[in-house]
Amino acid sequence: MIYSTKPGRPQVAAIILAAGASTRFGQCKQLIDWRGKPLIAHVADVALEAELDPVIVVLGCQMDDTYAALGGRRVQKLVNWRWEKGQSTSVRTGLAAVPPQAQGALFLQCDQPLVSPDLLNTLVDRFRESEDSIIYPVHGSHRGTPVLFPRRFFSELASVTGDKGGRGLLKRHAEEAATVTVNDPDELSDIDTPADYELLRQLDAQTRGRSPASILRHLQHVVIDMDGVLWRGDQPLPGLEGFFEFLRRQDITFTLATNNASLTPDEYARKLAGFGVDVPLPTILTSALVVASYLADVAPPASSVFMIGEDGLQQALESEGFAIQNEDVDYVVIGWDRKISYQKLTTAALLIHRGAEFIGTNPDVTYPTERGPAVGNGAILAAVEAATGVSPIITGKPEPQMYEEALRRMGATAEATAMIGDRIETDIAGAARVGLTTVLTLSGISTADDVASSSIRPDVICDNIASLTALWEDALATA
Repeated sequence: MIYSTKPGRPQVAAIILAAGASTRFGQCKQLIDWRGKPLIAHVADVALEAELDPVIVVLGCQMDDTYAALGGRRVQKLVNWRWEKGQSTSVRTGLAAVPPQAQGALFLQCDQPLVSPDLLNTLVDRFRESEDSIIYPVHGSHRGTPVLFPRRFFSELASVTGDKGGRGLLKRHAEEAATVTVNDPDELSDIDTPADYELLRQLDAQTRGRSPASILRHLQHVVIDMDGVLWRGDQPLPGLEGFFEFLRRQDITFTLATNNASLTPDEYARKLAGFGVDVPLPTILTSALVVASYLADVAPPASSVFMIGEDGLQQALESEGFAIQNEDVDYVVIGWDRKISYQKLTTAALLIHRGAEFIGTNPDVTYPTERGPAVGNGAILAAVEAATGVSPIITGKPEPQMYEEALRRMGATAEATAMIGDRIETDIAGAARVGLTTVLTLSGISTADDVASSSIRPDVICDNIASLTALWEDALATA
């Protein structure tokens, strides 16, 4: 969609300043999670929804990652190669791209996630009424941002140096400014520290009705990881039977989706039966099934495969008609293998060097056991990647194929479905990207400290499935 100025409304460009290193915050704020997407993407969406034209994003620190986070949004992406010299360099970079027909520029910071399209529209409307004034929001005696500058101030803005931004200009031209009153001071809040971030997330959740109870009571389907959520090693986790009884009682459909390719669906079903839970085979989805389905779609007929893995992967590949052999193969497929050897790793590396395509079932570097995290498939992939210089294609979580197949099996929509997992970087990150609600259990790999230091924020966090069941039951009881 190309955004056009409404009749009678001045054309105002948005300049999103997203080049800084966020030194006080400790990581690149542009990339932290906000409502399931990178913060820079959220701010760009707000500007686009307000129909600012054009929307210009000035990149600098971690520019490649920030560029990628913007995806296919209709924004103009610029790089400020001198971003370390201060915010004024980003201001000049953005101003240089404002088209001549634009009457003003609205500067947005990348750390004000509660600024709304309504506020931006109100600032533009006030600009139209004010006869070419500087426009900024206020709450009480507090002056806030974003600030809208008319074109007549562009030259003076471009002469500012260092990190002063437009503060000095505003002071010099105070009599030429008009304001918009903001009733909620939180809307003007910015994120300087991790504590600020967590506070604004909580405020946002409350105002949007996104408490854990409100999230859970509307779910109709769940995708459930197994290792670290339902069990560790061969030990069931507390509340396993009660959790499945609850799902059946509430008629909530489920798919058991695991990155562990070592076992067959039959073996997983028998393992659950040993814990007192009977599940139909079609509810079990492994990364072995996903990688075999992927290869069946992309591989030419009669393709051959060298495999590192166990029975689950072998059965899945053979069921799709692939010949498994040790030389002259088209594909090298690697899944978790508890009998990994130097010979297997060497064969894989040599075949990849000869042109075989490199595919991994999943990137999990660890595997949760009763004794703690053990070596996972990601570590095996890393050894082969180091020896070949070739990165594998991944088909399991966090890539979308497994989530999409789970939704297809349940006849579910992403909006009515949650992912329950124990890994932030795979289960939770991948589910958020495809629009699922995310529930993290702290019973497997990711810890509370991992949550605190991660830019990815699950919608709900529970100690284990027993506490999740209790929280969910309470949510339904108070609906």
